Amino acid sequence: IDKDGVLLEELPPIQRFLNRMLALPIHMQNALFAEFTRRIADQTERARAAGTLDLGVETLRGERIEQVSTEDLWTCPKSGAVTRIIGLKVTDPVHVLGAEEAISRNPDKLPMVNRASGRAALISARPMQMYDEDIVTLMRKAVRPNGSSYLEEARFESSAWEEIDRPEFARLWDAEAASLPKTTTTKLYLLTGMLLPIWKDIPTTNERIYRVTPDGATAMIGRTLSEEGTAALRARFLVSNPQTPQEMLTAALGTTVPVDLGRGLTLTRRRVAGEMRLELGGADRGMIEGLKAMGCFTEIISFQLRVFLPHGDGIDTGRILARIVGTETSAAQNVASVAAE
Repeated sequence: IDKDGVLLEELPPIQRFLNRMLALPIHMQNALFAEFTRRIADQTERARAAGTLDLGVETLRGERIEQVSTEDLWTCPKSGAVTRIIGLKVTDPVHVLGAEEAISRNPDKLPMVNRASGRAALISARPMQMYDEDIVTLMRKAVRPNGSSYLEEARFESSAWEEIDRPEFARLWDAEAASLPKTTTTKLYLLTGMLLPIWKDIPTTNERIYRVTPDGATAMIGRTLSEEGTAALRARFLVSNPQTPQEMLTAALGTTVPVDLGRGLTLTRRRVAGEMRLELGGADRGMIEGLKAMGCFTEIISFQLRVFLPHGDGIDTGRILARIVGTETSAAQNVASVAAE
């Protein structure tokens, strides 16, 4: 630091720092290294709590790991090595808290029941202030049997929440705990193969490196991807000029830019009411009923009728899009024929 206690712009080299440390008495060296170790441990725990701690190559574990899809993303023109996106389903056991364990873990929370729903919860006795556009709402944190927490409005005088004794709480809590599923299944994407040449193109949202051995498959190492990151990579590498319905869907999922479906129709990924949707643009009112018959749905938002394609698990969005786009007839003819039927 300088004479005013401000950190120097150009710090001394590490060699000089270490030499001066080694010149200190042993007890001062021990004190300095102890403080240094304490700060590293503190930063490590903060990163672990925030989910940003880089643990290097981890082993993905689960009660059951299934490989559900494999698709080639990119092939190195020099070596011929392939980059692949592996779809995995990971099944893990769910740890359900019993009533006594929940109470022991949360001694500062009150056992309560919502008489309207019949559900029990441990709720903090201390209100929390939530500020939203100058409106102050008192909230209280509630703990559920699956270990999750959420916020409940603290106006208990006018709500259905009321305090109960421990025996009734334990009966309601354990009954709900017994009805919860014993396992949970999550979808995970793993980017494997040749990664270094395209590393800068991979979306960065705190992805991790995993070693995994799916059931009945060989072991592999790869970098995890979110569903949105996977869609972006597909759009960037698999689709340059989408021609088929599946390519159009891949391009739409990977970008917010409208994808031209031809005949004046477009497909755009949008976020509506906090969820991702695929909006079909360019459709006039005469086509609405035909599009709904093909599998689309409509919603009035800000006094405007908008058309969306359903998307999610168990929904064949590509097949619906193929009906709209058509392979031999125009989209308008498809819509007209369906509407006539």
